[in-house]
Amino acid sequence: MRKPPDFDPFELLGVDASADAVTIDRAYKARIRFVHPDIAGEAGLDETKRLNMAREWLLDAELRGQLPRPAPSWPFRRKQSASAPPPPPRRASSSPPPPPSWQSPEPPKPPKPAWEYDPLDDDPLTFDYGSHTVGLRAFFDTIRSLSRDERARVTYSLGDEPPIFFDVFKDRLSEPLWARSRALDDAIHRVWGEREDESAPLLFPRGRVFGHGAVVANAYAQWMLLSDDIRKQSVGAGASVVEMRCRSAWEASIGHPRYGRYERQVEAFLEDAKGLSPRTAERLARSWERHFGSYVYGRPGEDWFPGAFDHADPDLVSARLAAVDASRIEPPADLHWERHNGFRCGLRLTAHVLALGGAPERGRDYLRPWRDALDDNPTFWDRARYGLPTG
Repeated sequence: MRKPPDFDPFELLGVDASADAVTIDRAYKARIRFVHPDIAGEAGLDETKRLNMAREWLLDAELRGQLPRPAPSWPFRRKQSASAPPPPPRRASSSPPPPPSWQSPEPPKPPKPAWEYDPLDDDPLTFDYGSHTVGLRAFFDTIRSLSRDERARVTYSLGDEPPIFFDVFKDRLSEPLWARSRALDDAIHRVWGEREDESAPLLFPRGRVFGHGAVVANAYAQWMLLSDDIRKQSVGAGASVVEMRCRSAWEASIGHPRYGRYERQVEAFLEDAKGLSPRTAERLARSWERHFGSYVYGRPGEDWFPGAFDHADPDLVSARLAAVDASRIEPPADLHWERHNGFRCGLRLTAHVLALGGAPERGRDYLRPWRDALDDNPTFWDRARYGLPTG
């Protein structure tokens, strides 16, 4: 049995003995926001610990039953003498009775501005977004209605390009609008989190693709909310650049098949790739390592993916998702582990290029590793080049 705290949890939270869980939690939130170390510094650490302990003891029915009431060790609780006369009957009154002498009444909260957002007390899904409230709540429903393929396209639409964040606009926006922006960010992440994303595959540095589904949806929603103010404050083409970064990834992901216009070719390739023999898989890995496996060509990201530096369009989103799905294919069991990286990168590159409709025959041939892998009659020089038996 745990030892009760050396203070009265009821008094610390300002609630009576009959308070339910909702009342206790509300009282806890009202006090913790002023003494939390993030707000009050180290001076609020002890009081934060006391509030956490009080909340724990009052919300746990078993612990709450161990609290002595009344407790002689608590001077603010007065034990009525057995010889004292009973209290006179109360008269009917419309006003509530005064609180007991040992209970500190909860101080009245100051009136809350209509635009202030408190993530502890406010529900971002029902928050007031001004003239954009109806449109944003309709956008929440749009997120909920996304198909599995559309959701996957949104998740991987950015590839390894950095997403856009809106903290840079904090000092440029009014306090009401910044509060709405913060509430909208929480709302989008909550709605997106109502469903689970597809599990991410193992991705090596080359050809990596990151999942930013909630961030892409939030950027689109933030533009709906902030576009008028951003346009007023931008100079030249600044607003157009921000708009492109906010909208292009989302709009290129919605309303398209999983692999876009070349879905049939990509699906056929992925099906063939699942059945590669160890010998063919090794030829694919060696060919990719020979032509694309060096890190001397720019950044170790998607520099060898055609179209990687363009803004998101439907074909590029399809290519990025095709590369992600190709990464889910496991190498043959007999393929040496040193070739696994080349095998996966070769598949990702091929899927990416096929979803773009192929690659022109200029410069490096992006489909060459796959064609080399499928060559069932390699020449003597091919055998020597790939380290295969030449006899």
